[in-house]
Formats: sequence, structure tokens, C-alpha cells
Amino acid sequence: MDHQALLKQFDHLNHLNPDKFESTDLDMLIKAATSDLEHYDKTRHEEFKKYEMMKEHERREYLKTLNEEKRKEEESKFEEMKKKHENHPKVNHPGSKDQLKEVWEETDGLDPNDFDPKTFFKLHDVNSDGFLDEQELEALFTKELEKVYDPKNEEDDMVEMEEERLRMREHVMNEVDTNKDRLVTLEEFLKATEKKEFLEPDSWETLDQQQFFTEEELKEYENIIALQENELKKKADELQKQKEELQRQHDQLEAQKLEYHQVIQQMEQKKLQQGIPPSGPAGELKFEPHI
Repeated sequence: MDHQALLKQFDHLNHLNPDKFESTDLDMLIKAATSDLEHYDKTRHEEFKKYEMMKEHERREYLKTLNEEKRKEEESKFEEMKKKHENHPKVNHPGSKDQLKEVWEETDGLDPNDFDPKTFFKLHDVNSDGFLDEQELEALFTKELEKVYDPKNEEDDMVEMEEERLRMREHVMNEVDTNKDRLVTLEEFLKATEKKEFLEPDSWETLDQQQFFTEEELKEYENIIALQENELKKKADELQKQKEELQRQHDQLEAQKLEYHQVIQQMEQKKLQQGIPPSGPAGELKFEPHI
């Protein structure tokens, strides 16, 4: 066993102190968990980009199957749905005073004139552990996301909505989470409310205002898809050949069995003609009692 390789799987453990769990161990565990979550977020962004490229690739491939008239109709419909999706109310900057006040008023049902950051924090610290974690933060953006995305609308993509939620959460964490432990303390939250960005934030650019990929990236992705499809086709062809070979062998065995049975029957008939008692399956003589 490669013990060094095994230990690398457990970087969050202090191997010099295997008997006790102390503050050093907790720090290492938090760092390891944070690193894992950052990797997870990065992977989610990459998967979303692939999703958007695949969506565009399939749209273009579908257009190729249409005649000129139908193609123009589909292009016109696509542009119409795009404009319809982009026509939504203004989205507040995530984590800004305007955004939090909207949650305070519409979700919490409180008077916007009575907005208090400390009370707001305690209201939305759902499990009362003294932190706003990532799930509690993401819940704050639901009202903003509902301005842009509606599951009933054909033009609104719910996968894009979850990517927007992730972007909002990452943005707020970068602004507020000063010690980068992916948890927002009350102190960090209150300090963030004193910044100029909290009171006078920049406008928030939603996903429909951004380009997910370049034409070069799309072509590269399509080349990868083409290679994967070729590999799958090769495997499918190989499996088909194997299937045909197995069928051929099966047919050959069936023919041999049939031939064998025919030979046995011919031998039995000859024996009967010669007055010899018929034999059993293993060639043994069958007992024929005299009547």
C-alpha cells in the first residue's frame, strides 16, 4: 500500500497529532472544505458553459435541416423569445441596500422605513447558528430571480436561473466574507452595510447581457462532440460485429445440434430395422420387456 498517497486524501487531518481533535484540526478541516466547495463552484460554471454551447449547437444543427422559409421563421421566433426574456424589471445589485430592503418588505412583510441590518441578519439566519451560510444567502435572491425567470414561460431557462443564483451568491461572498471561510458573520455583514457599494451600487448585469462563449470556443466544443460521436460510432460498429459473430456461432451450433439429432435418429432407425433395442440418451441399451 502507498501510505503517502493514502494520506494525501486526508489533508484536513493533522497526522502529527492523531489522538486529539484541536483548533488546528478544525482550521485544516475548514480550509479543505472551502477548497472543495470552490472546486465544486468552478465545475458548475464549466458545466453551465457546456450546457449553453450544446444548446446553441443543437439549435444550429436543427436549422440546417430546414428549408429557407422555415429557417427564417425559426430565427425570427428565436429573436422574439430572446427579446421577451430580456424585457424584465430592473434587477437590484445583490447584497445592496435596495435588494435587501425589497426582501425585508416583500418576503418578510415589514415596513421598509424600519429596515435594520442587524434584525435582517437574525431573521435570515434560519438555523440561528450566528452565520449566513451559502444556502441562506442564495434564498435572499429569489425575489430578484423571479423578476427574470418564470418556469411557465418558454423563453425562460431554469438552468440559467440557477447559474444566476450562483453568480449572485459568489458576488456577495466576495464582497462580504472577509476571512474567506464561506460563512458570513454578523460583524462581516454589518461592516458591508457601511460601504459605499451597499448604498450606491453599480447596476447588476444579468446573464442575458453577457456572452457565455466565443465562436472559437463553440467550434472547439463541436470538434470535441464530433470526436466523441465518432468514438461512439466505432464502439457501436464493433458491438454490432460482435453481435453478428455471436449470432453466426449460435446458428452454427444450432445446425450442428440438428445434424447430430438427425444422425442419432438414422442410427436408431437402422437398429430397429436390425432388431436391436433402441439406446438411451447416453447410448445405453434400453430394457425392453417381452410381452
